Amino acid sequence: MRKYENLVIVKPTLTAEEIQASVKAIEEVITSNGGEIATTDTMGMRKLAYPIEKNERGYFHVIYYSVAPAAITEIERRFRLNEELLRFVTIKYDTNREIKAWDGLVEKANKKAAMSAKAAETPAATEVPAATETPVVEEAAAPVVEEVPVAEATPAAE
Repeated sequence: MRKYENLVIVKPTLTAEEIQASVKAIEEVITSNGGEIATTDTMGMRKLAYPIEKNERGYFHVIYYSVAPAAITEIERRFRLNEELLRFVTIKYDTNREIKAWDGLVEKANKKAAMSAKAAETPAATEVPAATETPVVEEAAAPVVEEVPVAEATPAAE
């Protein structure tokens, strides 16, 4: 099985639930064709470089997966039939150097997902102790005034 990456741009006119359903459908296309999804990276809503089908923005989603090369044609065919997708690109990682880069991208996406999950948990846990702590008030420092030397006026010579 080879390693692949798909960048998919979903139409921005969909609601958040419809976008998530569309992303799940894309992942289902990959897994139904024998693919194993390593990780996904949600890049969110972004401005496009140029309008595509009169859309100025798009929802970007990256999927890293392994699948047999014969399944790619079916996956791309199903992507073309999906009217909710503005664009997609499939990148194949073939050489050892490219596979190392793919592994690095997967690790980076996993770290990003872990950080966002940790950030989602952290505010709820830290809000309670923050309310019980007393606020620290800093004293206002006096403004610093610089003295500029004034040149003495010389009497005008007559």
